[in-house]
Amino acid sequence: MVKVQFGVVLLVLVFGLLVCHKDELLITPIDNPTLPARGFFMGVLPSPAQGQDFSAAYQQAADYADFAPVWGRPTPFYNLAADLKNDWGNTFVKGYIRGNGMFPLVHLSFIDAGVTLATPPGMSGATLSDSAWRAAYKKAALDVVRAIKPRYLSLGNEVNRWYEKYGLEGVNGFRHYVTLYNEIYDAVKTLAPGTEVFCTFAREIVAEHREADLTILSLFDPDKLDLLVLTSYPYALGWVSPESIPEGYYIRVATYFPNKPFGFSEVAWSSLPALGGEEAQAAFLNRLVNRLTRDQGLDLKLMGWAWLHDLSDQDGNGLIKIDGTEKQAYQVWKQISGR
Repeated sequence: MVKVQFGVVLLVLVFGLLVCHKDELLITPIDNPTLPARGFFMGVLPSPAQGQDFSAAYQQAADYADFAPVWGRPTPFYNLAADLKNDWGNTFVKGYIRGNGMFPLVHLSFIDAGVTLATPPGMSGATLSDSAWRAAYKKAALDVVRAIKPRYLSLGNEVNRWYEKYGLEGVNGFRHYVTLYNEIYDAVKTLAPGTEVFCTFAREIVAEHREADLTILSLFDPDKLDLLVLTSYPYALGWVSPESIPEGYYIRVATYFPNKPFGFSEVAWSSLPALGGEEAQAAFLNRLVNRLTRDQGLDLKLMGWAWLHDLSDQDGNGLIKIDGTEKQAYQVWKQISGR
């Protein structure tokens, strides 16, 4: 009888240790942002003005933003976790982003320049179907989660651009990305159930001045996409006024995932004179968060503007000119923020 009781106690202790060990392996995101009264998070890439350092740019962005995108230096996916764990990550993520009260939106992109496959050293000629490459991408995603414990993780930026170039089938066919995405989604959720996982889709093929083919959204399992997130530069289609954008422009995309939380990782209207100047940019921002999204029934959760300051005198996508002069859109940005 004593032996039986001892055996039962031993089993209970072993089971308890296993459960504790499993719990220790689970990762809880560091970021736990409270949804603002406006109903969505606002973010921006804190590009500096002339003569401004990154520290000041991130502090300025944080005055009216909740999140900032993280691309690394930019860094290829296979080195991103290492960068996030070293001095760069401590400076930019821990210091400039979290230290200023924002949270990071981490991008792990597999697409390189010219819509080619970003490939780790020693994998020359790899394709989306290669098991070694797929294992490396999956490992990179899990390593990033371990490195900085993010709330929001994008497993690919503007992934439909890959489909536009390579189609569905073949060694580089888009179907291979969809199956890999599903596999990594499950792995991330097992490791960090609280991490919001998604990929981003381009609403426009900017270089070709046309709408993207988003029928490939039907290939994705709605249960494995925590948010539907787009990049969007609608002026690329030739519209010279935001009033030209049909009110159903974004809701048409969202019909693939009814009631799914919706967002923009990057969105902008240029303030260049040919596109209506500052007035049009400000009008677009107002229209974006009202008539084009929430008024259409979209559950807007993320609204990330492209960048804070113009990147040059010829760029108009920033909310502020490169010399530090605030544009009309920045006044609208402040008002929407509610701070």
